[in-house]
Amino acid sequence: MIMKKLSYLIIVLLVSVTGFSQTDTSLTRRLKEYTRLSKELNFVELMEYMHPKLFDLAPKEQLIEIFRNVYDNEAMKITIEKLENRSISDPFTLNGVKYCKIDYHMVMNMKFKDDKLSDSTAINTMVSNLQEGLPGKEVSYDANGKQFVVKGSDVIIAIKDNPQTPWLFLGYDGKNEVVKKLFPEELIEHFKLQ
Repeated sequence: MIMKKLSYLIIVLLVSVTGFSQTDTSLTRRLKEYTRLSKELNFVELMEYMHPKLFDLAPKEQLIEIFRNVYDNEAMKITIEKLENRSISDPFTLNGVKYCKIDYHMVMNMKFKDDKLSDSTAINTMVSNLQEGLPGKEVSYDANGKQFVVKGSDVIIAIKDNPQTPWLFLGYDGKNEVVKKLFPEELIEHFKLQ
């Protein structure tokens, strides 16, 4: 249960990361900065790039603390090795709000701080648990680095509420009903999200 909650929090943050656009330079700049902050795990500044709908789930200060605790706690440390944008959609406008779908690929490393995972049975069990908690992701164990490596693709939605506001970002996870409800049904249908 704890692993599933941890996985959900990791996905929410990671799904909210990446950066480039060929048509909107303001989106390009914002997304590039967002990506940098995400790789640095600078959660305080990163919150300034997240769409306020995220704060309907929890206050900003609480999210910062949750992310800090997820990424570096007494049991493990998580780092983001790679974030790579694969595509950015043309804007979709709904009720005056512009949306762009961004597909990206990331590589994340999870290193446990104790040696309890030294035998192959424990390692294989952990790989299975991570795969279950992170569906659609490739999970492996790097014996040299003594860390688990998680690779996969996700979706982030860039949102521009009106011409005066900057582009902000919100991760999409169709398997999580709470997160899915943050998005209009028309957007989900338009981008053919699951």
